[in-house]
Amino acid sequence: MPDVVRCRVVAEDAEALRRFVRETHPDLGCHPVARPGRDGVAIEVYFRQDRLDAARAARSADRVTVTAVENVTENWRARVEEVGTGDRFATRDAVPHGLGRKE
Repeated sequence: MPDVVRCRVVAEDAEALRRFVRETHPDLGCHPVARPGRDGVAIEVYFRQDRLDAARAARSADRVTVTAVENVTENWRARVEEVGTGDRFATRDAVPHGLGRKE
C-alpha cells in the first residue's frame, strides 16, 4: 500500500481551491479549514504517494501549489516501534506504569 503524505495546498482564491479538491479528491481529514493568507487560501490535505504527482499536475490550470509537509506513514511506522510487545497486566497484582489516569 502506498504511503500517505500530508500536504499544504495553496490556491489563489477559494473557488480555485474548491475546483482542485473536486478534481483531485484528497482526504480532507475530519474538519478541513481553509485559511486565507498572503499567498492565497491554504488547506492541509492527505494524498497517497501514488496520487500526489497527479494532484501536482492537476494544479497547473488554477495556479495551485501543493507542498508535501510530512510522510505520515513513515511517522506511524516510527511510532509503532515505540510500542511494547509484553502484557503489562499479565498478572493480577501487576501495577501499570506510564502515562494514564487512576480512577
